[in-house]
Amino acid sequence: MRRQTSWLLSMTALIAGLTMSTTTWAREEPRFDIAFPDVNRPSTAAAQKILLIAYAQMGIKANFIAMPAARAMSMWSAGKLDAFSAKIIDSGLPDSVKSSVPIILEEAVVFTSRKNFTVDGYDSLKPYLVGYVNGVTYFEDRLKNVPQKETAPNLESLFRKLDAGRTDVAVDSRFAFCLVQKLGLNHIRILEPSLERRPGYHFLHSRHQHLLSKLDDILQAMEKDGSIKRIQEEVMQEYMTQCTDLSENKRKKAAG
Repeated sequence: MRRQTSWLLSMTALIAGLTMSTTTWAREEPRFDIAFPDVNRPSTAAAQKILLIAYAQMGIKANFIAMPAARAMSMWSAGKLDAFSAKIIDSGLPDSVKSSVPIILEEAVVFTSRKNFTVDGYDSLKPYLVGYVNGVTYFEDRLKNVPQKETAPNLESLFRKLDAGRTDVAVDSRFAFCLVQKLGLNHIRILEPSLERRPGYHFLHSRHQHLLSKLDDILQAMEKDGSIKRIQEEVMQEYMTQCTDLSENKRKKAAG
């Protein structure tokens, strides 16, 4: 009788433990890691807001991880990432599938502190030493015919090199000028016109290809009802307000 009672108690404890373990497991949401550039750009913020809404509708909690482009590529190649927030060129991301709906728009421009010329595409940069952020595959591709290039580990380093005369010009998003203002690099300006404007798309790792159709349906609906455009405009307004505030604060400090 004691053996039977002991056996029943053991089985009850085992079943209770399994039930608690299963309940805990069921409550845990699977982590879906999405890499995004560790640079303060409106396109980066817009992509996150758009994708948070889209993945939430699919019952997936998106986990955004800011990181330099080179590290993102290393983690992607190692299979440690589930998606990339947005890219404006298709190359350079193996084992990936691309959403059909553009979620960002980037405008590439030339920054200068000393040189002055009319920008006419990337070929007009051939006479100059051109700086860009290391690991940004878009610029690696676009600058392939430019003989003199110099990389920087991040945007701040890129602009400080330009300001110090270690490069002739630098290329990045027009919106990076906000950082120029924040750093107080008053000699740096943008040369017009822009190099080009390109849409950017979300990329999933190919192991998640089964999610692409549903994700595209949601993004298409968001595009149709104006949600994507509205988010982009709201983020842009916040960004421009931030830059205006930075400029105003610096002007007041300079005036004493």
